[in-house]
Amino acid sequence: MSNQIQLKASKFSGLGNEILLVDLIRQTGQIDSNSVKKVIEENQVQFDQLISIEAPTIPELDFSAQIFNRDGSKAENCINGARCFGKYVFDTGLLDKEELLVGIEKNKWKISHPEKNVYAVEQEISDLNSGKDLLPKPNPSGLHTLVLEDDTLEVGYVNLGNPHAINFTKKINDMPLDNWGHCLQGSEWFPEGVNLTLAEMRSPREINIRVFERGVGETLACGSGACATVVIGLQLGYLQQEVQVNFKKGSLYIKYDLKNQRLIAKGSADFLEEINILV
Repeated sequence: MSNQIQLKASKFSGLGNEILLVDLIRQTGQIDSNSVKKVIEENQVQFDQLISIEAPTIPELDFSAQIFNRDGSKAENCINGARCFGKYVFDTGLLDKEELLVGIEKNKWKISHPEKNVYAVEQEISDLNSGKDLLPKPNPSGLHTLVLEDDTLEVGYVNLGNPHAINFTKKINDMPLDNWGHCLQGSEWFPEGVNLTLAEMRSPREINIRVFERGVGETLACGSGACATVVIGLQLGYLQQEVQVNFKKGSLYIKYDLKNQRLIAKGSADFLEEINILV
């Protein structure tokens, strides 16, 4: 027990997506997959993703970060987490800047605070098709047909640093998202897992979505899932470049800048509590 380290952690909500931030600038410690699993297995605190705030790995960055799902697996992107990251830095004065540049794996977040309790995350997207070669050839609509145990899904695919499969359908609350999500994890199409989104059109500028996140399951909100849905919806001609994406506990406003290949997501982030964890 003597080798355990106690760390302060801050819990936030990004539209119901529970994010745990661990500041490794103001305190000394290390977060890895094993420590994340330890926190969950010991029921110290519940979260969807844990994000470490770390010193920049290259000079152009303000911070670096690692993202872990609650099963201990690494994630390459988390837009809701990015907004919570920004709120923590801005509110606690960790860095006195109007914009933050944060590096995660091969991605970068540009985070700003345009208005009260609204945080914006801008991200360049470089390789939307990474991983698509494992999928069946697209049909004339540009969708991939996946045959599951008892169902067939037509999905659009996009990689935003993490892989996303998007199914546009109706009555999404009646669909077996959990079953479909579990079936796709580790499949021949997605050997490293995938985030599955069910999207229901309200208009070319508004949609409702549900998301099954790999390493987590269904969450109340998923920022990268919202972004991916707008990208696919625009490719299919369903959506415009600026869209309100609705979750059970709020909305994100997504803009897809096609010309410059940038995604901008705006929405709220809320502080919940500060706790101590043992890792």
